[in-house]
Amino acid sequence: MSTTDDSLLADMGALCSAIDEADAILIGAGAGLSAAAGLLYMDFTTFGNWLPEYHEKYGLRYIYEAAFFDFPSIEEYYAYWARHISTIRFRHPVGKPYLDLYSIVKDRSYFVLTTSVDGQFIKAGFNPNRICTPQGDYGYFQCSRPCSNDLYPNQEIVESLLASMTSGSFAIRSEDIPRCPHCASLLEPNIRKGSNFVESPWMEKYPDLNKFLERSGSGKLLLLEFGVGFNTPSIVRYPFERIAATHGDSLLIRVNRDDAGATLIKRSARVKTYAGDAGLFLATFAATMAVNQNPKRSYPSA
Repeated sequence: MSTTDDSLLADMGALCSAIDEADAILIGAGAGLSAAAGLLYMDFTTFGNWLPEYHEKYGLRYIYEAAFFDFPSIEEYYAYWARHISTIRFRHPVGKPYLDLYSIVKDRSYFVLTTSVDGQFIKAGFNPNRICTPQGDYGYFQCSRPCSNDLYPNQEIVESLLASMTSGSFAIRSEDIPRCPHCASLLEPNIRKGSNFVESPWMEKYPDLNKFLERSGSGKLLLLEFGVGFNTPSIVRYPFERIAATHGDSLLIRVNRDDAGATLIKRSARVKTYAGDAGLFLATFAATMAVNQNPKRSYPSA
């Protein structure tokens, strides 16, 4: 089904009822939801607007490419990452799709599983205790070794690095290179880019997710999935289909620009798919919920 205005409006009554009747709501989100919020990791225009000098000097074309670029020096590496993290994690405002989603679920029992590392759920007001981000978070550094599972909030470090650079510089000062307070190894962004990724602090959220699912076992479970493709389908996409297939009373609503209708499970009645922009879907959904204002039941906390 395409997310045209007409098709969305035709389904909104049923979708609002599904929200109101759900005893628990499990949210899954990928890069497509952040793209709908203006965080376009594979877009040349976005990269040119944010960091044009990096295209001119290094030939970089988009955020995702720059994140894996081998900079000529460690000082240039940190200069780029300070700008990257500051722009995406701290300066970029919360996107409307996230605010719309929060307005829909904020008074209900929800849990979030997301592959995005940009902090948009936190900015939108979602409870951090109900968010599992197994791919990491731009807002933290880790030891590159790593010598421990400690994570270090990095906003102050990033701002200090930016403040110490001269105008137009592509390198930080060598003395400003951030290092692990335990072993003096380099600190690096805590995102899943290699085998040294510190995942333990994020994996500790999975028991909370499992308890959430266990508590929903005797009630209606609604799974809302936005912008999840096939980059890392084993984290959200496939688990959501398995949950929908095995939970006694569940419905999976999947919204994605590409391959929305590609499902593994056979019981299609448990899956509704919408091929289109998650931002349009959520804007229509939130507006319809606000107009109808179905009487809310007392929803248990997650």
